Amino acid sequence: MATLTAPLTRATPADLEMIPDGEARYELIDGEIRERNMSAESNFISNKINTQVDLQVTRSGLGLAFGEGCGIQIFPEPNPLRVSDGAFVAAGRLPGDRPPATGYLRLAPDLVVEVVSPNDLTYEIDRKIADYLAAGVRLVWVAHPETRLIYAYPAAAPVHVYGPEDDLDGGDVLPGFSVRVASLFPAPAGA
Repeated sequence: MATLTAPLTRATPADLEMIPDGEARYELIDGEIRERNMSAESNFISNKINTQVDLQVTRSGLGLAFGEGCGIQIFPEPNPLRVSDGAFVAAGRLPGDRPPATGYLRLAPDLVVEVVSPNDLTYEIDRKIADYLAAGVRLVWVAHPETRLIYAYPAAAPVHVYGPEDDLDGGDVLPGFSVRVASLFPAPAGA
């Protein structure tokens, strides 16, 4: 005897927009709404990075900087929506150089920032980087709080690892940007 089952329903970005704002952030991956929690430390680090990016962007008129929680809808099905820890879009790429009034970013940012949280799995971070680069993001920075390293993934070049004593730069994606990596992380325990 065959058992009938209802077809699986895939969530949509519209379903995400119906979730009330709160502590948790959600992404839409493979048709499933997934909660994405950041630790306080990861939030602290993303705020430090985003502040520095915003200062450079504002000072130089390079475009628009977006903070933690920016939804990005640039992926083919079934991965329609990611939430970044920060992003930058160069001038001239958004209509009127203004952020969308509703919904999500629907074009690939030039830079995406991700900060690893304690519950993040390596394969999930790797997939996210691959998704961003495949969708046209020019540079992805991934900050690792535990090791105090930032990995830069340029679209057309090898990965570069920045240690605490290095100066993180934006290359041709964010010209003129430079900040000491150590300044982006909390002081080491016992320091």
